[in-house]
This record gives sequence, C-alpha cells and structure tokens, in this order.
Amino acid sequence: MQALFRVLMLVVLITGLTLSATSVRAQQFSPPLPPNITPQWAPIPGAPGVQHAPNTNADLFRYGQRYYYQHDGKWYQTRNMAGPWQMIQDVPQSFRRIEAPYFKQPPGWAKGKKTGWGGAPMPPGQMKKQEGGQHMPPGQMKKQDR
Repeated sequence: MQALFRVLMLVVLITGLTLSATSVRAQQFSPPLPPNITPQWAPIPGAPGVQHAPNTNADLFRYGQRYYYQHDGKWYQTRNMAGPWQMIQDVPQSFRRIEAPYFKQPPGWAKGKKTGWGGAPMPPGQMKKQEGGQHMPPGQMKKQDR
C-alpha cells in the first residue's frame, strides 16, 4: 500500500511540475522588434524615470533596470532586451502618467479622459447618482420643457 501511495505522489508531483513549467512558458514573450535595431531612449515628460524608444515600431519602454513592452493591452517586462520577457499584471505607477502620443497602441488609461453628455464631467446616469437626481439626460430635459 505504501508503494502505491509513493507512486501516486510521484505522479502528482511530476504532473504539477509539468503544468507549472507549461504556464511559465506560456507567459514568456518576445516583442516583434526589427532585427539589428538598437533602441534610442528618450525621457517622457511628466512620467518620472520612464523612457521610450521612439525609433522602434513597438511600445517599448525602460524604467530603472527593466524594459517594458505593451501589446494588445498586455504588459511584458525583462531585465535583458534579449529576453526572456514575462507577462506582468501591472506596471509601475509612473507609467500611468504616460500620455497617448508616446504609444503606438495606447492602453485604455492613456487614451485621455472621457467627458459625459453635453460637456458634463461624467455620463448622465452617474451625474444623477452623484447629484441626487438633479440632472436629467438631454432627451428627458426636452420632454420636461414642453
């Protein structure tokens, strides 16, 4: 019985190691940079410590001792441009200050502030919640004016 238990534990261990190695491989990525290109780094005003590579065709950034790449809303980082690149969930706070012109594909937070209906700072439904029902959408305002 102990031999069977040991075999089962070994199988579980091997399966777990295989799955974790597969998930690590799935998160690795190489940005599609042109061959033989050396990024020329330029600071980004308003984003302390962040630099971008305007001479590349990619959203490539440098911050501290790490490189960052953004593609389709996903972020990757590495310590060496040759890789391996690891997918990350979030970027340093300074990245939130990068404005849209510094991206080839701006992430949602860099596309600019949206304004509500009719120049209001937020959509009518949110205005209604915030102001205790004092604001109505333009269509409702027209009905009330009649």
